[in-house]
Amino acid sequence: MSPAAPPPLPAPIVDPDTLRRAAALLADRPLLALDLETEGLDPHLHRPVLLALGDDRDQLLLDLRQTPLEPLRPLLEGAVPKVTHHGAFDAAMLRGLGVRVENLLDTMLIEQVLTNGRQEGRRSLSELSEKYLGLPLDKRERTSFAQAGAEFTPGQLEYARRDLLATFHVLLEQMPAVVREGLEDTVRLECRAAPAFADLRYDGVWLDGDGWRALIEEARARRDQARAEVEQQLRGVAPTDLFGHLDLNLESEAELRRALTRLTGVELRDLGKAALKALQHPVAEPLVRYREMHKLVSTYGASFLEAIHPRTGRIHADFMQIGAPTGRVACRDPNLQNVPRGSRFRGCFRAPGTRRMVTADYAGCELRILAEASGDRAFVNTFQRGGDLHSIVAAEIFGQPVSKDRNPQLRERAKAINFGLAYGMGAAGLAGVTGMPQDEAERLLAQYFRAYPKVRDYLESSARLALERGYAETLGGRRLYLAPGEDMQGPELAGLARVAKNMPIQGTNADMLKIAMAGIRARLAEEGRDACTVNCVHDELLLEASADDAWDVAELTREEMVRAGERYISQVPVVVDVTVGEAWQK
Repeated sequence: MSPAAPPPLPAPIVDPDTLRRAAALLADRPLLALDLETEGLDPHLHRPVLLALGDDRDQLLLDLRQTPLEPLRPLLEGAVPKVTHHGAFDAAMLRGLGVRVENLLDTMLIEQVLTNGRQEGRRSLSELSEKYLGLPLDKRERTSFAQAGAEFTPGQLEYARRDLLATFHVLLEQMPAVVREGLEDTVRLECRAAPAFADLRYDGVWLDGDGWRALIEEARARRDQARAEVEQQLRGVAPTDLFGHLDLNLESEAELRRALTRLTGVELRDLGKAALKALQHPVAEPLVRYREMHKLVSTYGASFLEAIHPRTGRIHADFMQIGAPTGRVACRDPNLQNVPRGSRFRGCFRAPGTRRMVTADYAGCELRILAEASGDRAFVNTFQRGGDLHSIVAAEIFGQPVSKDRNPQLRERAKAINFGLAYGMGAAGLAGVTGMPQDEAERLLAQYFRAYPKVRDYLESSARLALERGYAETLGGRRLYLAPGEDMQGPELAGLARVAKNMPIQGTNADMLKIAMAGIRARLAEEGRDACTVNCVHDELLLEASADDAWDVAELTREEMVRAGERYISQVPVVVDVTVGEAWQK
């Protein structure tokens, strides 16, 4: 449905009195649209230059280069809903002007929720305007704001007003579909979390560059030593160049597989860590070490140091709020979610000066969700008893005493099954992860499901129902639409079934984390705490706080994460491990 013909183009506001009158005109409107035009994309280097605010009746255009937006603060920070497109960007840019926008609605996030799994890539405002309003938007004027003249041109003003109106009317067209599909709760939680992601980008995280550089150099030296040991083992089975150096690319799976087959007489299908160790050949240990060190150097090398902002001295990564079909958050430039637990690299993410880091982590979150969803009494009782989950499960399925020190190999097998089931893994996947033969993996899974039969029933029925109705669903109602073809069979259908098993578990975890982030942000502001969230990793949050506030912030964070978890989990306790220190822990 196309919006009505717009009223005459308003002149840009350049004085506070006119701005106060315009703000008063909009103060009682039930819904406003918000749009910013900026010099660039970096809130620490570039300024917002033109702000558009209004509805389909009245719009104001504010020249931010000439007039402070203080009279708009009550509207921007108040309860009236503001509809945006990619609102986290606008909110981060406004942070640079000292304004924290509240109560955002976001047409981009809403579209992602509505079309999750149905289509990819059609999320720009221009595409949504064409889809819902039949009006594609010409975006060529967007780059002109980087070098805007003393006065905005009519073309620039019309561009800003048109984007504002398109955003407003796209939302009106989206909402009936949201209600029809029963996605109101998911849309609400995504929009409520948007300002938290704006803050996450704006605040950034501090990295100890010298410590990071030393770890990379150490990993590089260990990689080169491991490579020399591998090459020594492969001499005679791999080609050499004119100078006698091994002519083999260790990053080429095909070349490495051929060389290993000649060396060991075993034809390897998999070059994963478990498969290499199962070779029981002297080449395995240095090759595993080489691959681990090479990954550290290539993944965490100079790119993290280059990401340190020249003005703030912090890393401001790009967090994608809906970064996966399950609803999980993703991160890039650089990927702060990919730093391994327990690694010394995590210790380089520190609180500057006398500040402190608060690390908060859901304990066994996806397994607790699986217990809640399956209702398996024995599995639920396992969590209610507390203790080390993997040891308890191992003792249950193997009939032997198990702890981290007693029969630890059985605990590791139970751990692999526990986490694998949450990802829809079958016997073949378990065999690949652990290196055990597939028949043994099948036997272990059978033992597991005898101990916890409703877990198996839930996973199978969850996949079957999702394929029948065409979507998988979290405990909170987020949907991933599936498209099983009528002639789909074999591995393709099995892959879709794995997705259908995993999505409700992983997606519920994602929903919990976003609810917690929004709640933590609100509590920090309400209590006036000197703290901010600086990273999120699926079931873990990292906050930076003043030394005086750190333990209060830790308890506040734990409370909000538990509260978010209890929205979906009631049969088993929601447990959050919280620590305070100088650096990112675990």
